[in-house]
Amino acid sequence: MDHRTLPHTDLTVSRLCFGTMTFGKPVDQPTADRMVSRCLEEGIDFFDTANAYQLGGSETILGRALGEKRKQVVLATKVQHKMGDGPDQSGLSRAAILRQAEESLRRLGTDWIDLYYLHQPDPAVPIEESLEAMNTLVRDGKVRFVATSNYAAWQVAEMFWISQTNGWRPPAVSQPMYSLVARGLEQEYLPMAERLGVSSFVYNPLAGGLLTGKHDVHAVTPGGRFDPAFWGKSLYADRYWHPRTFEAVERLKTIAAQAGRSLISLALNWVLHHTPADGLVLGASRPEQLDQNLAACREGPLSPETVAACDAVWDEFRGPVPTYNR
Repeated sequence: MDHRTLPHTDLTVSRLCFGTMTFGKPVDQPTADRMVSRCLEEGIDFFDTANAYQLGGSETILGRALGEKRKQVVLATKVQHKMGDGPDQSGLSRAAILRQAEESLRRLGTDWIDLYYLHQPDPAVPIEESLEAMNTLVRDGKVRFVATSNYAAWQVAEMFWISQTNGWRPPAVSQPMYSLVARGLEQEYLPMAERLGVSSFVYNPLAGGLLTGKHDVHAVTPGGRFDPAFWGKSLYADRYWHPRTFEAVERLKTIAAQAGRSLISLALNWVLHHTPADGLVLGASRPEQLDQNLAACREGPLSPETVAACDAVWDEFRGPVPTYNR
């Protein structure tokens, strides 16, 4: 398993980060235990969750699954989403961040969080307040490093500058969405991250499962993130369930077949070997799915011709809209 040392930190992590959004539903504790053990066997030592996943259930299950192995891994969680009706139970105010960190620590069964993500922007709170609260947690030894998810490039750059100005620990890691059918961050985000030394561990490398090739635009496949039973179904449907996206997926299926690869292998290895991303967040709903994804990642880089064919699909998919900058 390849590892990376993250700039602005003393952390060395596997390039595959195991995401646990599915822990709690549909993944129960015994299954989660098996999946975490499988990740550790494979050399994955980076685990990601969020307080919002199953309203804390994912954190609880992950904490129990890790148990005494906690000290062997880098553990990340997130804060912002609504956990209750109180003013300190949602958003990124100082009060909310400090309270939610304590509750995440309790659920995870740990004394510290290695990477604490601001899960998404909170326009109601000045970013200075949020960053100061995060650095209070760093000072108190409850959080080691600050991270961001779902922020625009200019917002991360602003946070970096504010942190440096105030002598605070800057955002060290970002977690944006990125895949063969969602490449918008290539224009500004990835160059910004490279310039500032902010590591990028991207999520949705399989576009919520669309890049497994198992879905049909006219009929939802049971299970997964487009199933009406999944709590985040509307979010994922709005993001990916569009006829043009399915057209791109069909083109990519053909490219994968010509390369002698599965579509999963094409999608994951493109991120790992042909983009500036430091790594990716890999989730699974079943142990068999995890094994399938891990096997795909072991297949390695794509040929230059295959990469060029993927680029051509994106160029057509995004359309001829000119960029505002040169």
